[in-house]
Parts: sequence; C-alpha cells; structure tokens
Amino acid sequence: GSVVQLVRMLPCHGRGRGFESRPVRKKRLFKSSLFFLCMPYFVYIIQSDADGSFYKGFSEDVFKRIEQHNAGDSIYTRTKMPWKLVYYEELPDKKAALVREKNLKKADRSRIIVLLNSPKNLLKK
Repeated sequence: GSVVQLVRMLPCHGRGRGFESRPVRKKRLFKSSLFFLCMPYFVYIIQSDADGSFYKGFSEDVFKRIEQHNAGDSIYTRTKMPWKLVYYEELPDKKAALVREKNLKKADRSRIIVLLNSPKNLLKK
C-alpha cells in the first residue's frame, strides 16, 4: 500500500480565509499617524539684518530652520541674510500651523510689529 500524505495548502495570501481579493493585514497597536497628530508645530517670523524685511514660515524645529535660512538653504531668503528670529508661536498640529502661517503672510508690517510685542510671542517668555 501507498501512504497518502495530506498537505495543508496555505491560502494564496498567507493566513487569509481562502482566495480573497485582498491579503489579511495585522492590525498595529500603535498607529504612527496618531503620533504625528500630537506633535507641536511652530509658526515663526524672521527679520533680515540686510533690509529689515520679514519672512514668515512654519516648522517642527524653529531653531534648526533658522540655521537653514542663515546657511542659504532657502532660495527665497538667501539673498537677504543674515536673519534673526523675532517671533515664534506653538500650534497643536501641522494643519493649524499652515492655517496660521497663511494668515501671517497676509499681515502688513504694522500688524507684524504689534504681533512681535504680543504675549503670543514665545521669545518674550
């Protein structure tokens, strides 16, 4: 007699339920996107020592970003170096920072001067 050996075949997608159209994915306990939603962002204003003009931006790391501006890494700001940080403010997430940056970019010089002296400016603390 011959011995019949039963071989268990795995479904086509690993540990799925058979020939489904999508593979079964394991759920992760830690969703990386939630981590990034909780990271603070900052809006900042820098002023050119060359002509006194202002530049407004946002970043996760304001001080590293200022170093980049002063190293000439930004095409827009490299012609007016050096730059000094005159204002920054913390926001809860990237979306809020983008909205605030857009608002600051519309501000005229007099509004910027008022903002520099406001309690929102973390340089004043």
